[in-house]
Amino acid sequence: MTSGWWINEKRHAGEEHLDTKEAARFDEKSPFDPSTEVETLLGYGLTEEDTVIDFGTGTGVFPLAVAEHCDRVVAVDVSKSMVEIVHDKTEEAGLQNIEPIHDGFLSYDHQGDAASYAFSKDALHHLPNFWKVEALKSVGATLEEGGVFRLRDFVFSFDPQDSHAAIESWLDEKQSTPFTDEELHVHFREEFSTYGFLLEPMLQEAGFEIVESTYETDFYAEYTCLWCGTSE
Repeated sequence: MTSGWWINEKRHAGEEHLDTKEAARFDEKSPFDPSTEVETLLGYGLTEEDTVIDFGTGTGVFPLAVAEHCDRVVAVDVSKSMVEIVHDKTEEAGLQNIEPIHDGFLSYDHQGDAASYAFSKDALHHLPNFWKVEALKSVGATLEEGGVFRLRDFVFSFDPQDSHAAIESWLDEKQSTPFTDEELHVHFREEFSTYGFLLEPMLQEAGFEIVESTYETDFYAEYTCLWCGTSE
């Protein structure tokens, strides 16, 4: 899309994801065990003939874990630095079925057979709410009917009346993490995490059926969705 009103996803990606040195520290700062996600997709019938797309793949932790269980993994990220890391990891692992793609939710143009599964972790919150819906529509457009979408992200489930106290408490808990105060503050000041009572209707209006939602904490959620498409 080249229209002047279209969002530039790169500007919303966060400097810590775009900067080469910071991208190299990403796994240390945000460790992720993908085994549960792989098991979840296997439980939904993932086979060696399927295509999986990871939107906002970061350093490619999930694609490297799921690659042995499917035919094709497309690892999409708006950060060139992240994509280069995925490419290097893929070559080092000797995997031939992972395709690192330098694109965002909205600019990715899927080629080939529709995907059976899509995954996204900690990426959607970088977009404002209107563009979240556009991004979810883009995810759905890559999926076959009934395709599974697993979404994990920073989502608020605290009472809006308690927002200040909840955020201050969360920030206090994060003092012992590798993140600086500024990095933590930026999440609320410049990024776009939203409430679950807003995100769930977005998923449904974009064409997904939510089959499971889990709010792990007041700040994080997981969703398992099926692509139903949109009515004409």
